[in-house]
Amino acid sequence: MEVYAWGANSHGQLGLGFESELCMTPQRVTKCSFAVSQVRLIRGGGGHVLILDTNGRVHSCGWNNRGQLGLDSTEECHNEFKMIPTEYFGEVPVETISCGWDISGAITLTKRLYVWGSNAFQQLGICQRGFIAVRRPMPVKLPREEPAQRISFGMRHCAVLTQDNKIYVFGRLRIMDPPPIELDITATCLHRCNTVKIQVHNPNELRIVSISSGQNHMLLKCVDLSEAGNGNTKRILTLGDNKFGQSNAFQFEEDVRQLAVGWTHNAAVLRNGEILVWGRNCYGQLGTGSFTEQQAIPTPLRLKLPEDQSPARIHMGAEHGLLRTTAGEIYTWGWNEHGNCGNNSTENLSTPTLLQLPPVKLCGAGAGFCYAITEPVNGL
Repeated sequence: MEVYAWGANSHGQLGLGFESELCMTPQRVTKCSFAVSQVRLIRGGGGHVLILDTNGRVHSCGWNNRGQLGLDSTEECHNEFKMIPTEYFGEVPVETISCGWDISGAITLTKRLYVWGSNAFQQLGICQRGFIAVRRPMPVKLPREEPAQRISFGMRHCAVLTQDNKIYVFGRLRIMDPPPIELDITATCLHRCNTVKIQVHNPNELRIVSISSGQNHMLLKCVDLSEAGNGNTKRILTLGDNKFGQSNAFQFEEDVRQLAVGWTHNAAVLRNGEILVWGRNCYGQLGTGSFTEQQAIPTPLRLKLPEDQSPARIHMGAEHGLLRTTAGEIYTWGWNEHGNCGNNSTENLSTPTLLQLPPVKLCGAGAGFCYAITEPVNGL
């Protein structure tokens, strides 16, 4: 198994041991602090990347101007991966990770929330003086020590979904006026920080199961628990900026299997394998075959897969997309200024384009870069 990375590398975020403006084709990452076969999650930020392994250890690389690598280091960049000391998480394995522009977070197996990186807009939920940048994971207590379930970051906000169906938002996220009628949104104070608490009006009929943040907006995937809904996941709710239609909310005809969110655009993978996209499209980031200012209504991704393949996972960078199929093939599209699409070009792509890589097991995207873990070829 091998690690490949491509795209922007000005902060060493590709883990190649050097910084460069761009890498237009996939490059093999040879020095890793993790066992490649044990990689479980890859998450990218503005110029940094986190990798979670199957032992619950977190590894980081790239831009570190605000301490977003969590290494307790003041170095501007780290161009090779290093493991975040497990003692920073109380020696408890990490269950999930997330990255924002210059911020990072993790939730441990005990459902404890840790955050680090920029706190310039109080997006870490920390309001004491001297905490503009936090350079190692810091635990954050939620009200009544509610267990954290999911965490998602935007440009200047952090959103945390708890196990009892509440969302706490730290930092700056403009809530639409009026907000969705299904939600009860109140301002509260947590750790002396202005915090927004979000919960559904009727938790017996609607439950939020995942949150996904863009630059200044957020999508909520919901389960309909009503008698008519019968547990379907066809509905999403939205919050935040809607300049490009990215916060338009919909009820789909099929269950939503996955949501992926870029800075100002979204994708929904439905149970039948269809991929629908909406939002900003000036770089072709919707992959619909055209360059337009925006697409306010979900539109199919312009990609016809072979009959023996279906979408496995979709990832969104700032303005580009990355799709892995069930056969391990990789397609990219959208903004390509830094070689983000890995096709040996810097021309933007409006249509998903197949990359020549060995079968890919796992992949992920940051603002202007991508990672892929490939399977062994012929048993090697």
